[in-house]
Amino acid sequence: MYQEPLLIHKSILIPDGESPLLIFVVNCLAEVSNIKIYIMSSVKSNSVRYSRYNSNYRYYPKTDNDAHWIQQINDEVKKHKIDVIVPIYEIGISRIIKNNKYLDKNVKLVPLPDLETFQIAINKYELIKHCRRHHIPIPDSFLVANNRQSTSSNFGEIDFPVIIKPIKNCGEGRGIFSFNTSNELILHLQKKTDHPILVQKYIKGYDIDCSVLAKEGKIVAYTIQQGNLPGSNPYKPHLGLEFKKNDELFEIVKKLIASLHWNGIVHIDMRYDQENDQYVVIEMNPRFWTTVDASHLMGVNFPYLSILQALEKDFPLPTYRKENYLSLKGFVKMSRKNLLFLLRWKYIIRNTQLRYVIVDPIPTIYKFVDRTKNIIMAKFKNV
Repeated sequence: MYQEPLLIHKSILIPDGESPLLIFVVNCLAEVSNIKIYIMSSVKSNSVRYSRYNSNYRYYPKTDNDAHWIQQINDEVKKHKIDVIVPIYEIGISRIIKNNKYLDKNVKLVPLPDLETFQIAINKYELIKHCRRHHIPIPDSFLVANNRQSTSSNFGEIDFPVIIKPIKNCGEGRGIFSFNTSNELILHLQKKTDHPILVQKYIKGYDIDCSVLAKEGKIVAYTIQQGNLPGSNPYKPHLGLEFKKNDELFEIVKKLIASLHWNGIVHIDMRYDQENDQYVVIEMNPRFWTTVDASHLMGVNFPYLSILQALEKDFPLPTYRKENYLSLKGFVKMSRKNLLFLLRWKYIIRNTQLRYVIVDPIPTIYKFVDRTKNIIMAKFKNV
């Protein structure tokens, strides 16, 4: 992990700390000793509030007024002498992009794409159209604009089975369904409320992702990882990953990043197409991701490198370990399956999310207690 250029203490502000991604970003930054982390959030009760690495957690009631929110950010910047602002989720990033000219002129901002490019990335159908224009491989896809009027003639010549998904905001597998026939798909769509749906040919193969930090269309840091321990839902993130090298996939990613002249971080979901022996782009997530701390364990600290970029500090292309990783849930699953796994202590510290729990246990304990309390309360309500 490359940390040398930042030699003096810096204070960073995460303005959208209500995001569930907060803990993963804090895990990464916590191991950089000369960074102080300040958090703004529209959620009072957040487990990261109790992290030993949280210098200050400031609650503000949720506001849809951008001018009001930017003023709150500027107040925190002035109060804590913030050096760099680090938005972490789509909503916060979008608001910052739209209003960055109103931020305190003395504060730096991590690199972000322009608004037009950002909107291409978060809209799956716009991304599909962009990839077609630039001859970047994608699955056969089309948009269904009016679900209730769907008929078999709407589906053109696409082959079944297919996958459907909302064109925006379907993280954690939400809103993704598969269908083997056009009749199954029509029945499903006609039961749902009207909103645009992206239909894609189901690709026989496997998922593989590339996490990227870019500067003006050139990749300055990346990791490639493939899931190897599925969770309960096939469309949710895997509980385990294998970090690997893949030159063919990386060439496609470089072409995509260059075509968008991308700035900042982005996580690109891809899939290997067995029938056509190629990798295809599935979607882009222009934000931090749930396995960003996995990349950190392998040697690439994306939040930290984003801060270096904001401070105009150069760094060489980081290398990463080509090894396996387990999330906390993955660690628990493996331990239950084989108790002898608990004896692999060096591996557990180097390659699993348990490392972060050991050094900063309170957020996880708080989350467990809060979840248990909610389950008990729900049971009493149903009595």
